[in-house]
Amino acid sequence: MNETPSFTDDDPRGGLKRREAIGAAMAGGLALSGLSTPAHAASGVRTLASHGQLRAAYDHVIVGAGSAGCVLAHRLGRAGRRVLLIEAGMRSTLPAVAIPPAWPSLQESALDWRYETTPQPGLDGRTITCPRGKAVGGSSIINALAYQRGHAAAYDRWPAGWRHADLLPYFRRAETFSGGANAWRGGSGPLHVLSLADVADRTPVAEAFMAAAQQSGFPTTPDVGGELTTGVGWNQLSIAGHARADAATAYLDSLASGPAEVQVDLLAGVQVLGLEIERGRCLGVRLPEGVVRPEGDVLLCAGAIDSPRLLMLSGIGPADELRALGIASAVNLPDVGRHLEDHLLLAGVAYQARREVPASRYNHADSLLYVPHATPGESPDILVMCLSVPFVRPTVGPLSAPAYVLVPCHLRPRSRGSVRLASSDPRAVAIIDPRYLSEPDDLAVLAKGVEIAREIGAARAFDDWRSKEVYPGPAWTTDAGRHDFIRRATDSFHHPVGTCRIGAVVDERLCVKGIAGLRVVDASVLPGLPASMCNAAVTAVAEKASDLVIAG
Repeated sequence: MNETPSFTDDDPRGGLKRREAIGAAMAGGLALSGLSTPAHAASGVRTLASHGQLRAAYDHVIVGAGSAGCVLAHRLGRAGRRVLLIEAGMRSTLPAVAIPPAWPSLQESALDWRYETTPQPGLDGRTITCPRGKAVGGSSIINALAYQRGHAAAYDRWPAGWRHADLLPYFRRAETFSGGANAWRGGSGPLHVLSLADVADRTPVAEAFMAAAQQSGFPTTPDVGGELTTGVGWNQLSIAGHARADAATAYLDSLASGPAEVQVDLLAGVQVLGLEIERGRCLGVRLPEGVVRPEGDVLLCAGAIDSPRLLMLSGIGPADELRALGIASAVNLPDVGRHLEDHLLLAGVAYQARREVPASRYNHADSLLYVPHATPGESPDILVMCLSVPFVRPTVGPLSAPAYVLVPCHLRPRSRGSVRLASSDPRAVAIIDPRYLSEPDDLAVLAKGVEIAREIGAARAFDDWRSKEVYPGPAWTTDAGRHDFIRRATDSFHHPVGTCRIGAVVDERLCVKGIAGLRVVDASVLPGLPASMCNAAVTAVAEKASDLVIAG
């Protein structure tokens, strides 16, 4: 086998890195120079060293080995299908990937595509980083490990067949929950989900947040992924033992222990250049060394940024825009790349602590509050997380340890953006414009989130920890000061969805409209944001998609 490349951590762009905002609080830190790629991938999956090792025939080609791609490879492989899984990144053995509190060091690293948005007028012209995983496992390799289903009402706004009752069996099928199986939770799935209710080493600041939220009148929930998904509770994370349980370890590595040999090949380190479209049918996938043509569907799982990019490069999208770039139209689908949605967070409502804040052994946010909506049965608009590290945007100001931060998040923003092509160059990065805070209501919801966070932060339960409120402080006393603080403190939660959404770009079977032999399965097909982090929703959608593909 040829020598595989090593990752480096050079960043020619310079500029702010999110990991630097938290990394200073991580004991000892972790150097990225030790990152390398193994000579082979998961046991049970045949790793190809070159294009020349491809099988003579495949039933399916999967583009992208992120969360959705790994789920599909697992389920289709178990069903006896011959599968080729293509990933631009490599399999990482960087120790930081496995260590839950080290996740900030992974974003803006060599495991990240390091995308950025266009300058955002709603954020005073700032560009925002858009981390996307560049490795086998995709963004599940570099995310903050949160794994939560969220409120049912958010899914019940989706098209028929994709609502909460339709997806609940797939949420359960995917997971092994630390609290055991029940009507809401799974007990034998590939992905391990740890509730911090089931551990004893939670950070004491998170305990204070739990008590403070109750003192402020909010209910508790014993399981934020169970029957009651609102209220204050313990975080839930994709962790097995003490290590990250990403999509690659959960879904690819587990193929080695199945009852029968699988026929799943992994071609890593190869960037897909486009799709081969002819007379309304997707015939295959264009690679630097040629075209791979499966006997069945091509399954596009490149994520909410790169799936629409690859479709548009292949002539699937807004015809006039594509022709202007010299790309012949295969089918006019104006919604490709449109309707980009993303959660917002605000970093943050910050407090100087009276003494050292013990470090989290998990993801720095051991407890959180899903604020119940004023309308009974509606999904929450606001999430507040308690971070045990001094995490604020540099545009807000300095914050030295010891400190803790309450971070409000907007779960149902109205602002919509887009992903567009910069050129017809298949290696060019897409233009990402989320249009953050372009809708005034989003600013108002974030302001409400700050009010809730400040109320909790001033509760008696924090008296033993709170020295003073650093941010927003006096800035919150006027309307102008509030709006200025929100625009300086707002950041992305990094949950882009909707750019190939069900009903507009793909049908209810996730088949691309007007093109045979092509499905999209990833966050881009989500018709709206879940009222939680997105990885669980993407995993459940991919689980259901695998059944649709097997059914034909």
